[in-house]
Amino acid sequence: MKNVIVTILVLLGVGVGGYFGWGVWQKKQALEKGSASSVELAAVERQTIELTVEVAGDIEPAVQVEVKSELSAKILKLHVELGQEVKTGDLLVDLDNKELLTEKASAEIEIAGTKLELEKARADHERDRRLFEQKLIAEKNVLDSKAALDLADNSYDKSQKRLQNVLDRLAKSRVLAPMGGKILELPVVEGQVVVAAASVNSGTALMKIADLQKLQISTHVNQVDVAKLKTGMKVDFSVDSLPGLKMEGRIAEIAPTATIKKNIKGFTVEVAIDQPEGRLRPGMTADVVVPIEKVENVLAVPLAAVFTEGEEKVAFVKAEGAEAKPEMKEVEIGISNIDFVEIKSGLNEGEKVLLSRPRKDRS
Repeated sequence: MKNVIVTILVLLGVGVGGYFGWGVWQKKQALEKGSASSVELAAVERQTIELTVEVAGDIEPAVQVEVKSELSAKILKLHVELGQEVKTGDLLVDLDNKELLTEKASAEIEIAGTKLELEKARADHERDRRLFEQKLIAEKNVLDSKAALDLADNSYDKSQKRLQNVLDRLAKSRVLAPMGGKILELPVVEGQVVVAAASVNSGTALMKIADLQKLQISTHVNQVDVAKLKTGMKVDFSVDSLPGLKMEGRIAEIAPTATIKKNIKGFTVEVAIDQPEGRLRPGMTADVVVPIEKVENVLAVPLAAVFTEGEEKVAFVKAEGAEAKPEMKEVEIGISNIDFVEIKSGLNEGEKVLLSRPRKDRS
């Protein structure tokens, strides 16, 4: 009885194991057939392929200036407001000039005194010269009066230069617009004391003026794509805030040296907008597309269908029959973009090519 039970248990174990093993084997076969039949294919078709460089950039004025004072003084009056249009020479700011007016009055008094001294010294010298010609005085008297005249003339000249210096500084107390445009920034207020600009990067910025009729797009192009660009090339661009509106520009400048921006080495490329749309504003982000090359009605396949085999480019063509191995063909390619690549030779229209390299046992 015990032997019978053992035998039954063994048979049950073998049967269950065989059942599950058969199921696993069937699943494996189904997966292999499925993977073989699910190989992605693409047809060799005629396409229009356009090679472009696409970058994003910021719209900014092509011409703008930061206005600073050449004097350290308090702001008495602001004659402009943020967003106001100004013309070249318009009065922007009046600075406190009380001390300069006092200095001007002092310089004018000094000029009057030195002028009197100069006139007296000139008269004395002229008198001594005539007396010397009449041999009534010694030559030393003439030389002394000439020296006194020269000193008086020098003092008068110095006082005039001092006055001119004061007048120049007084003129700088009235800050005028260096160019026409719109006030983009106005960070100061009346009563604020500003520091004179001793250099480009010093001094208090009074305001920023820009000509919004001349806009540009500043972009950063990676070092691979920048070799495809050159000045004068036409570009298309759009901005998110003006959906559906396509605008044109041209490459105005390509930086001669590379810079690193967001950990990417590239080159600054300036795109001029020749006829800016009235709704464009500095600070907007623009999506720029630069057409490089375009071919029409050429044989093409998806980029994923071309592989590198040694120094050659190849594609794998699906052969007739479910079990037939794909045929590897050497191809000559032309231009490509992120989607398609031109096939100049090696494939025929209508052929089916694999989008992944076949397994070794099927290649």
